[in-house]
Amino acid sequence: MVWASLAVLLLVAAVLGVVAHHLDARSQPMLVAGALAHVLMLAAVPGTVAAGVAFGGWGVAVGLLVSAGAVATQVPLHRARAGADSDGSTLTVLHANIWLGQADLDALVALVLEHQPDVLTLVELTPEADAVLRHRLSGVFPHGHVSAVAGGEGTGIYSRFPLADQQRHDGFVTELLSARVEMPGRPLVFAVHPVPPWPREPSEWVRELGLLRQLLAKIPVDDGPVVVAGDFNATQDHRRYRDLQDGRFVDASLATGAGMLRTYPAHTWYPPVIAIDHVLVADMAVRSVEAVTIPGSDHRGILARLQFR
Repeated sequence: MVWASLAVLLLVAAVLGVVAHHLDARSQPMLVAGALAHVLMLAAVPGTVAAGVAFGGWGVAVGLLVSAGAVATQVPLHRARAGADSDGSTLTVLHANIWLGQADLDALVALVLEHQPDVLTLVELTPEADAVLRHRLSGVFPHGHVSAVAGGEGTGIYSRFPLADQQRHDGFVTELLSARVEMPGRPLVFAVHPVPPWPREPSEWVRELGLLRQLLAKIPVDDGPVVVAGDFNATQDHRRYRDLQDGRFVDASLATGAGMLRTYPAHTWYPPVIAIDHVLVADMAVRSVEAVTIPGSDHRGILARLQFR
């Protein structure tokens, strides 16, 4: 009885993860399940063992079926798309959520100096943090498009190159900015931060992900490369995030087969569990992408090295 109960509990948890992956969820419980889907699906392994002990061969068969369904959702994360060439001009983008401006700005400056990104996108940018970074990084990023706000609603784009077509996009709770980087290739860069589906009421998250999809779909194909960096508050197991990639756009981690770059929470004794910070690209190749530590923040950052086609 104990083995049977354990098998049922574990396999139901795994099935919940698979369902949450495929469902266009709008309720808070299913959205939370989507964020943790990859963890829930791991229950299929001990669940199959317990089902074998409790029910024999047919229990193992059911467990393997659930396991196959779980594996199928995660395989795309590890299957690299077309790679970058060895030559060609490049664009390096560093994105960071600086946790209401509380991140260690000295460490962030050191990270910029170490990796030498061409563009830095920040969310949860406060006026105080913006003032410090503009002073400390004026020689690295002489250009910026910034809307710094107290609390968690501020956003910034800092650049080595001049910025044109600077826009602030309406309809989002936090500041959503875009600007064209005046360098060879002239990429259009977005800094985004849709609201989280928890603990907030999830309808705002649903609306903002849909609005972001509409915004990106309106960009003309002949408008050149596009980079969308930010804290999306969504993982690859959220269908609404995958819907952003149903056309021109691809997540940099998928393009390289880098797997799940877990970025949150980064301020706990245990390692980050979910991957909600991303860099999406259109009409660009991805040389590499990695998660980087931002001391003092509750998120890890994303560093993406991109190449113009």
